[in-house]
Amino acid sequence: MNFFRARVLLWPVLLITVLVVAGTGAAFAFGGLNALALSSLFASSSNERDSQVVQAVTRVQEVALLSLHIEGVSRNESNGEIFGVAVPASEKTTLIQYKFDAKLGIDGSQVKIEPTGPESFRVTVPQFIGIGFDDPVFEAPLESNNALSWMTPPAVQTRMINNILSDENKQKLITQNATALKEQAKVFYSGIIASVDPEFTIDFEFAG
Repeated sequence: MNFFRARVLLWPVLLITVLVVAGTGAAFAFGGLNALALSSLFASSSNERDSQVVQAVTRVQEVALLSLHIEGVSRNESNGEIFGVAVPASEKTTLIQYKFDAKLGIDGSQVKIEPTGPESFRVTVPQFIGIGFDDPVFEAPLESNNALSWMTPPAVQTRMINNILSDENKQKLITQNATALKEQAKVFYSGIIASVDPEFTIDFEFAG
């Protein structure tokens, strides 16, 4: 009888153990769910947008008269300084090889075609302009260093490229090719007028 009584008394202990284990599992599960809920609640996300608004539209009548294929090498030389005095053997030379097509022409809206007689016209051509650059290619810069070149900051590649494509260089190209630009302008507008009547006489006047 004592043996069976002892076995009967073990059931409450087993029941309590089962309840404790079940409660612990439920707590872990509930905690995990809470963690997932919290992580979803405080999760972060990012999104980038680029908004552009066209403020104005300007009609242009640029006429390209010449396209020049240009290839060259831009050279930048600099040296380190201490209190404004150049340091010997600190010279650094940077070279950038480049090529592009430069378009030169005129603003067609500024061209004036006026009759000077029954069968004659005068075409007034404005100043030539640089229209733009097509297919620019810039090679990786090459540096030539001396013993103390580490004291000299590297050349700014963007600045060198901007100098190559500057308005000043456009003007140099226009000056160098002024004769060809005038001849091409004559051919272009003579063809337009001749399409109306090939017997018309045409005089050209160039600005500048």
